[in-house]
Amino acid sequence: MAGTGRLLDSSTVEVTTTSGETSTLTAEMILIATGATPRVMETMQPDGERILTWKDIWNLREVPQRLVVVGSGVTGAELAQAYLGLGSEVVLVSSRDRVLPGEDPDAAELIERVFRAQGMEVLNRSRAASVERTDDGVVVTLVDGRQVTGSHALIAVGSVPQTEGLGLAEAGVETTESGHIVVDRVSRTTARGVYAAGDCTGVLPLASVAAMQGRIAVAHSLGDAVTPLQVRGISANIFTEPEIATVGTGLASPSAKDQGSPVQAEEGIRQIMMPLSTNPRAKMDNLEEGFVKLFAREGSNTLLGGVVVAPRASELIFPIALAVHERLTVDQVASTVTVYPSLSGSIAEAARRLHVTPED
Repeated sequence: MAGTGRLLDSSTVEVTTTSGETSTLTAEMILIATGATPRVMETMQPDGERILTWKDIWNLREVPQRLVVVGSGVTGAELAQAYLGLGSEVVLVSSRDRVLPGEDPDAAELIERVFRAQGMEVLNRSRAASVERTDDGVVVTLVDGRQVTGSHALIAVGSVPQTEGLGLAEAGVETTESGHIVVDRVSRTTARGVYAAGDCTGVLPLASVAAMQGRIAVAHSLGDAVTPLQVRGISANIFTEPEIATVGTGLASPSAKDQGSPVQAEEGIRQIMMPLSTNPRAKMDNLEEGFVKLFAREGSNTLLGGVVVAPRASELIFPIALAVHERLTVDQVASTVTVYPSLSGSIAEAARRLHVTPED
């Protein structure tokens, strides 16, 4: 059934089909998974042709000649490099000191270096004030008065949950000031029988999290035994080249320039960074960029999180995520035999470097 729906109460959905017909559906369990939509600013109104959101850009039939990307977060960075690879000239406008400002600083610095080496123009500390269409392209005006021209502009300045017009308040579903649906760790909302999953909840904007929330919701509604969502062990990946994969939240991660020796990340946390240049498999594969970084709790040596920058980092992060989820120590990870040669060997080696002797 194609159309729109809204809650009349916690067990009834009013459906309006694309043909205009209206009907009601009743259910013992309702799952809301409406996702998010691009954030739009008054001075950067998309037109779907030259000024594009991260949804619009998939409808392009030709590769932009010169693409100006406004926003250097995950979406902006991924699409900027993707179109650079397709042959576009790309200018990445970042209001912060570096691209990917919310990510590990060593990883962000490496990716920015790769971007520049590949020919991308990166404008740091350059906040966009407006984006306007011209006769044959676009012009992006920065707050300092500079102007950047291009054939197309991509606006990648975040997203907002698609929760308006769903009848949430009428059904007793609580939302935050940002419009996200409030859920507990088994995906329940504040209305009995109503669950929510995905970006509309604001837990973590990851497809993997949305899928897990949905599975938990259905299992819980059926009375099956479920494991509540555990944010601690959730891994995420940025699909640049190389990829950046992370697990562990709330970790301070100052730049680890003294590569190879444990340093203090913050009070009670130690970290180690192993460049892939020290890994024999990476040498065989001619990999010059990347690293494995681990964080451990001082005293207990429990693994708290990690960062992997490498091709297919999304695959390499899983053993670290498993260790974080199961609260393994660095010694338990280090004592697990890895294939030689393999990139995963750097994970075990990093764990060995975090070993603490009785004398330490």
